[in-house]
Amino acid sequence: MPVDESGAAGFRLRLGRGNPRLRVDSPHLSYVELRGPYNAVTPPLSESYLRVFRCGHAPGHHTLACSRTNLAHLAGRAYRRPVTNDEIDGLMHFVQQAETIDQGMQLAVEAILVSPRFLFRIEPAGGLDDFQFASRLSYFLWSSMPDEELFQLAAQHRLRDPEILRDQIHRMLLDPKSRALVENFGGQWLETRNLDSLQPDPAKFPEFTNELRRDMQQETRLFFQSIIRDDVPISDFLAANYTFLNQRLAAFYGIPNVEGAQFRRVDLPPDSHRGGILTQASVLTVSSYPARTSPVIRGKWILQNLLDSAPPPPPPNVPKLDETGPGATTTMRQRLEQHRANPACKGCHARMDPLGFSLENYGAIGHWRTHDGNVPIDAGDGPDALKQLLLKDQDRFARCLVSKLMTYALGRKASLPSASGNETFSQLIESIVTNE
Repeated sequence: MPVDESGAAGFRLRLGRGNPRLRVDSPHLSYVELRGPYNAVTPPLSESYLRVFRCGHAPGHHTLACSRTNLAHLAGRAYRRPVTNDEIDGLMHFVQQAETIDQGMQLAVEAILVSPRFLFRIEPAGGLDDFQFASRLSYFLWSSMPDEELFQLAAQHRLRDPEILRDQIHRMLLDPKSRALVENFGGQWLETRNLDSLQPDPAKFPEFTNELRRDMQQETRLFFQSIIRDDVPISDFLAANYTFLNQRLAAFYGIPNVEGAQFRRVDLPPDSHRGGILTQASVLTVSSYPARTSPVIRGKWILQNLLDSAPPPPPPNVPKLDETGPGATTTMRQRLEQHRANPACKGCHARMDPLGFSLENYGAIGHWRTHDGNVPIDAGDGPDALKQLLLKDQDRFARCLVSKLMTYALGRKASLPSASGNETFSQLIESIVTNE
């Protein structure tokens, strides 16, 4: 006799020949019986579900009143401000027109996610209200929406209080979400995001592997994070006597006594030729050609990213640098001197080349070297003298960093707050945020 049972504890299903609806077409099989599950436990609701249905959690038991509460909260988060009754009424229209409340909520959530109020941050020309200010601050430091604490302070009109704002900036910089500032701003400012797409010549640099590429990126990332976390003067970007290494990158740099795959802070020995972003392999690699160094590119990188003084584009029809037999009989300095003899090139190269030559002891992937092929390197006064030169003019570096941060925060150029180079990173951020 076929059996078809179900209950709270599970089910039992028997398929037999006597029941055409549950028939088994086999001469060798009388029936198939399936049992279970027994004492089934309903899985917990997902976190994303609970974020949408804050009121009336149980599926199938939602009410219109709860739907309105849920949509008001969700839209407020999505629009990053309190929502109006008219906006909630518009979303409730989807709920009321659907066959079930669950289906209507799905439509309403879709409407929120395609709304320009969610997709864009619209800032009026006449100044920001408290919620817009919270959003600008949050997207600046976290590349994400404000958290509950920022929303509450905005609702209380307290976020712009100088002491509270200072505390919030420190809290946000110490929050793990500030990694977005390192990844997004740091990768843009230092151009290290370009490292992902670079492929140095494998014949000349067989030691450059994807693992070494990731190590280079991680060193710069952790170094930037430490300046934020430890809140040290921004001059450490130029001349810190420490960095972050694992065994592979330390061996590449020739720094002993670093073992294991884990990165850790390393105080640099005096003869390491390292210290600050200028000597990190990530920066040195993105400012080189795949097969050789380029004092021109490195000099331009320094002018543009550390001194906010980018040279103009080269004039048309400028002949390319003669690269025949590089490193065989002539140095890079000699080849560039020949190139600089062209009057159209002389003005800009006179500014770029000396800066780039100071880093010529670093090869195209950032390794230390004393010769270019068979020819000794002529690096002038070298990287230490370059760092000292930049530190003597560190207020110019500070203004450059402020300018880069302001452009990143606002998406446009703006008037700059004063900076001397002695500020900590959080002080620099405070001056930018209060300069709105």
